[in-house]
Amino acid sequence: MEAIDTRTAHLHVRKDRLHSDIVDKGVLLQGQVGTMCALEYLKGHGIGIDVIQRVLTGPERRRKVS
Repeated sequence: MEAIDTRTAHLHVRKDRLHSDIVDKGVLLQGQVGTMCALEYLKGHGIGIDVIQRVLTGPERRRKVS
């Protein structure tokens, strides 16, 4: 498992509520219809591949919503 570097974590903070909602919906889609559908949904909504990889590979790698 890869550790998150807290010195640079602030560079990856979710941009805004819209992106947060898109990511949350992608995670829900993964549980409902599978990873490939969630991947396509997130890519189609402009979410970066680094974020997609992190959120779809496991709950322990997801950021907490503040």
